[in-house]
Amino acid sequence: MSTEIQQSSPVTRCVTRIESVEDYLRAVDYAFQKICPAGGRCELWYRGQNQPANQNAFNLEPSITRRGRNPQMEIIYLSKFKSYAIPFVQELPSFPIPNGPAAYWHWLFMMQHYGVPTRLLDWSRDALTALFFALDGRGANDVGKDAAVWILNPVLLNEAFSFHSFVKAGYIPNVDEKIVDLYFGPNAEILANKKPAAVIGPLNNPHIVAQKGVFTVFPHDKEIIPLNLFSDASDYLLEICVAANKIPLITSQLEHYGVTRFTLYPDITEVTRQINLEVQEEGQLSSITNSIIPM
Repeated sequence: MSTEIQQSSPVTRCVTRIESVEDYLRAVDYAFQKICPAGGRCELWYRGQNQPANQNAFNLEPSITRRGRNPQMEIIYLSKFKSYAIPFVQELPSFPIPNGPAAYWHWLFMMQHYGVPTRLLDWSRDALTALFFALDGRGANDVGKDAAVWILNPVLLNEAFSFHSFVKAGYIPNVDEKIVDLYFGPNAEILANKKPAAVIGPLNNPHIVAQKGVFTVFPHDKEIIPLNLFSDASDYLLEICVAANKIPLITSQLEHYGVTRFTLYPDITEVTRQINLEVQEEGQLSSITNSIIPM
């Protein structure tokens, strides 16, 4: 198994290529040594991606900048989403939408949840959840290509911002705090610092809760720089690759540990999939078919 950590790898290259969940957990332990200050508490965030950046997949950038999109189109996406979503809002866990600046952020997070392009990038506080998302939803074009998990120290990232004078550098704010709107809101002045910030979003749907979801928010700027391309990115960020030929094994291991779509998407949309999987795995379908007596 390839478990050796390459000490000198740049941030856009994997520190290791894992072949099992055991390998992965060992790599996570290494991340705590590599990007956590010695002697203090450290929190790491995790993001799974189908392909690592060094295979020319998308970098750590929000969906509103991918595929030639323009970040300045955010207001268009937002206005269209509000228009079409209004009839359904009262059925959502986040209803009613708050007033004031908080309303903007709650709409933005709702857009992110339903796949509308935003300046937000999803992360998880749970390492195995990120590994699952790195492997989930792979298609024919992904065959033979590694997956990847990015690991971020959000406190070190946020040391670039002074969100409040009365808290330590690296504070992770909730998006309802006015200082977030001042730095990253739709009317924020463009800062000289182009970095995104780590933020806590509203827990306005059960998926975010189950997935232990947290976020980085990028500046409201027409030119957004991917997080992994900053010159100091290796201080707070590293990447783990997942060997393509071991993805079926690792997926099976995650299922054994209870990390499945059904646990990470706890709503009725996954019930049919889960029932079919259980029936198939239990072998009930064939036994029921064989027990039918012709009339």
